[in-house]
Amino acid sequence: MSFMEMLGPTAVPSLICLIIGFVLLVIEMFLPGIGLAGISGLAALVAVAVMQFGWGNPRVAFYIIAITLLVIILGIIWIVRSLQKGKLSKSFLVLNAQSDGASVPEVASAKKDLLGKSGVTITPLRPSGIAEIDGNRVDVLASGAFIERGKPIVVVKAEGMHILVREEAAPEH
Repeated sequence: MSFMEMLGPTAVPSLICLIIGFVLLVIEMFLPGIGLAGISGLAALVAVAVMQFGWGNPRVAFYIIAITLLVIILGIIWIVRSLQKGKLSKSFLVLNAQSDGASVPEVASAKKDLLGKSGVTITPLRPSGIAEIDGNRVDVLASGAFIERGKPIVVVKAEGMHILVREEAAPEH
């Protein structure tokens, strides 16, 4: 019994749907988008299985389902490995650049200049809020407990986008 005879009366449509389904799945793996090609490819492969269950050979339908699942699993494994170590890891699809937390280098150095400076809270810090330091309004994070509005603070850490402050002890008379 030849392969075409095994497929039964739906041999030609089954082969066409099988080829179209696999081609669309391969296209989906390489084109970003909403998944239209992948959904269409899976629909074509489901159509092959339905044709074989209904009018062809059910054993062939199980083979097609098993081969389809194997191809999909192998494709996913290949893409993941390629994104990690292969050619795709060096492509435009994978972002390898790192950010230091500041969009402009001058901003990062300006924040580091705040280290040790004193200011006053403009809003309550629960734990984040706004403080005035050196005449500038700055987003800050409280180091530890809640700090009320209008309290003196001191900058203990300035790193990236975070400025960590603690309440400054009131001077004793």
